[in-house]
Amino acid sequence: MGDTTPIGAVGKGLVAGAIGTGAMTAYQMAVAKARDSGSSTVPAEVGKRVVRGVFQRRVSDERTDQINQAMHWGYGTSWGALYGIAEASVDRSPVRHGLVLGALVWGASLIELPAMKLAPPVWEYPPAELALDVSYHLVYGVSVAVAFRALRA
Repeated sequence: MGDTTPIGAVGKGLVAGAIGTGAMTAYQMAVAKARDSGSSTVPAEVGKRVVRGVFQRRVSDERTDQINQAMHWGYGTSWGALYGIAEASVDRSPVRHGLVLGALVWGASLIELPAMKLAPPVWEYPPAELALDVSYHLVYGVSVAVAFRALRA
């Protein structure tokens, strides 16, 4: 295992976060296709609120897909950077830490999205939907962890 500086940990974490986001996205797209449903636009709604509230700018509905992708990939990639810092500090089991990361990111969404009135509280979800959402995030977390480990090798 190579030595990783803090800056190196952030950089490798960003790359691992992008890889994890790609794995999660592929899984979500496969599920959406199997269910014959569309993808969520919640990331776009978060982004629109940021643009409107922080930057005081209008956001056209025609930009929804672009904002959705930017928020989804930006959020997942940034969690990877945080993971990189933490993992470079402890250097333990990537799968276990990936599961913890996935659970942490999922838990954050259970607080952030209902607070923004973009999703119902966790207790209002059907158990099957809740399990599927957890699985998306666990795939993300483990993918980030395994990618980060591979980048450190």
